[in-house]
Amino acid sequence: MRGLSTPVSQKWIDFAKYWLTQHIHNTDFRYKDKMPHHVADPYVWDESYQVYHTRLDDEHVILFNLMQELGENPDDVDLLNKNRDVYRDHFDYEEKQFMACGEPCDADAHKKKHDIFFKTLTWIKNTDFKYVDLLPHHVPKPYNWEDSLEVFYHRLDDEHKQLFDHLREVGHTPESTQHLSDLKFKMRAHFDYERGFFCNSETYHDCEEHSKKHEIFYKRLYAMENPVPIGEVDWAKNWLVQHIKNTDFQYKFKLNTYHHEVPRPYVWQPYLEVYYQRLDDEHVVLFDAIRDSVEHPEDQAKYDYLYKTMVDHFEYEQSEFLKIPNFDEYSQDHINKHTNFLAKLKAASVPLDCDFINYVEDWLVQHIMNTDFAYRGKMMHEVPEPYIWEPSFMTFYKQIDDEHVKLFDCIRECSENPSDETAFSTCKSLLRMHFDYEESEFCKVPDYDCYGHYLKHYNFQTKFQEAHTPLSAEVTTWAKDWLAQHIKNTDFAYRGKLFLRRHYVVPDPYVWDESFLVNIKQLDDEHVGLFDAVREVEAHREDQAVWDKMVDLFNEHFRYEEGMFTTILDNKHNIAEHRGRHVGIMNTVEGAVVPITEEITEFVKNWLAQHIKNTDFDYRGKMPEIFAVPEPYKWDRSFAVFYPDMDNEHKPLFTCVADLEKTPEDATLLASCLKSYVDHFVHEQKLFLESSTYADVDKYQHINKHNAFLATMRGLSTPVSQKWIDFAKYWLTQHIHNTDFRYKDKMPHHVADPYVWDE
Repeated sequence: MRGLSTPVSQKWIDFAKYWLTQHIHNTDFRYKDKMPHHVADPYVWDESYQVYHTRLDDEHVILFNLMQELGENPDDVDLLNKNRDVYRDHFDYEEKQFMACGEPCDADAHKKKHDIFFKTLTWIKNTDFKYVDLLPHHVPKPYNWEDSLEVFYHRLDDEHKQLFDHLREVGHTPESTQHLSDLKFKMRAHFDYERGFFCNSETYHDCEEHSKKHEIFYKRLYAMENPVPIGEVDWAKNWLVQHIKNTDFQYKFKLNTYHHEVPRPYVWQPYLEVYYQRLDDEHVVLFDAIRDSVEHPEDQAKYDYLYKTMVDHFEYEQSEFLKIPNFDEYSQDHINKHTNFLAKLKAASVPLDCDFINYVEDWLVQHIMNTDFAYRGKMMHEVPEPYIWEPSFMTFYKQIDDEHVKLFDCIRECSENPSDETAFSTCKSLLRMHFDYEESEFCKVPDYDCYGHYLKHYNFQTKFQEAHTPLSAEVTTWAKDWLAQHIKNTDFAYRGKLFLRRHYVVPDPYVWDESFLVNIKQLDDEHVGLFDAVREVEAHREDQAVWDKMVDLFNEHFRYEEGMFTTILDNKHNIAEHRGRHVGIMNTVEGAVVPITEEITEFVKNWLAQHIKNTDFDYRGKMPEIFAVPEPYKWDRSFAVFYPDMDNEHKPLFTCVADLEKTPEDATLLASCLKSYVDHFVHEQKLFLESSTYADVDKYQHINKHNAFLATMRGLSTPVSQKWIDFAKYWLTQHIHNTDFRYKDKMPHHVADPYVWDE
């Protein structure tokens, strides 16, 4: 245009008309809804804000006027409350209108903007709230405790959950005197219990200020009467959320007098996860090394190994948390704790005494939960170069991992081709679809910090979606780093929690390794054999005998494993589902003919790897304790259930099996032994069925175990096989300890007749 002279040619006029038409539609339209608008001063509605809907325009006028009034009177609580009510009513009406319009009105995005704004308005600072310099926090709806509120002290978290429950009940039934009374009582008890810890902490120094906040809140709570106004309930709900996050969070990892439960047996548990694979793996090894020294207190070599393992772990851990920005004070305190503990370890000598053993076991648990937990979600992870997804980013959910692979690829492509608008547009779409899917899954998990995770997505999207091509190196480098840190520091927190079946890497070559350990020797040995059998089929696809052997091994393993996990009590393992998976795989491979195809062997390999880690792992640590079979095989006092009739009846059950082992061809002895078992089971069942304290589910399972054992015995013929003898000896040993012992102190005792005391 600058090079034009008059008269202007028609050719340029036609070009200019065409250019402006296309430019507005194809270019200017891209900034629609993204450009900041002028904020009126004075803050008064004018026609430039007209949406051409009479009621909405009228309400917008009122919103402008109220906000101007609040700006002039920032301390007016009543005016603030009026703003909240009017904005909420307006949003509700407006949302009904555009929700009816649906996708053309971008309804969901519009509503989300309302929600974000209203949260800031709802928790705006006024004279009722004293959270100076602290942003308000999201209040969950429905009003349930979630893990973003976790202070990592088990009883305190449990009490916080109960306070949420009581507040919710008062909100549902504001006229209930019982609910209000329960809330007041529970709040008072919690404040007193919590104060006992934070006021006695060596590193938390806000006892008086914290206590003052409790008392101010409780004074207002105590004055509440039925029916409780909904505004008061909302105030209390908000106060509790803000108080936990703004005040209670200040004592996280500082309550040195709080004692976390030490697991028994002394084995690392998932609740001790810090969500960094190497550090969690090293913690597992530390538990094992401590347990080994406890079991061998005179073994210098084992104690030296413990000390060296502890030193190596501390050195690596320190190298990692020292990388965290603005973490200097914490880091130095953490290092001091390591140094002091190592000094005590070094000063000790074998044989280790009980007090020192207890101290070491306890120290590690308290240290992980009180100190290590502070770096969860903060560690700086290495960004891969070239920028390609690799297995250290695995969440073990197939769709999520597959989507993460694509996100790595698209961000890498954007960095390599910063001017490629198509690549950038595709990447933005992939990110949006991934976040939507991921949020739909983790928000189903009870107590998961759905909102906090969503905000991280939202903040990333806000910055990345607003970038323009050509993308700067600063933007693509930031996006690469964000995704790498986000997966390992945030996504990893939902590993093992989503209602999705996890997907694990199938080993290649297909050889069992310790990552498949279920910690029950026979089952682990059998799993090794299954891996070996599948490999044999791969090597001899035409051999029917090799295939049949593999099928037989699977069936035998399933029978034994089912016999084991059906002993798990209290519905802690889904027995029916587990059995169903066994039936499913066998039905799938039934009828396969040689040569066995690669499709079948790949299916079996994948099934076995996923099954062990998804299903078998669920019974780890839940199996009843395995008791040694006595040798010689006879009853002793360790089997006493302290009901004379039962103890006396148990004795011949041992002796008849021992006698059968000596004379397996004696049919009369076999019949007599069967009768002893039947008579005992009938008598025992009569007694525990009369009990009002022995749980119905225990009665049902107990009878089923009797019937299952008798089924094996009724099918016997002489000579009785050694295999059955070994099974019977093992079954009775475990059954008395793990099943009969559950009715101790719950069975009715014989009433003496004549009614005379005896020994």
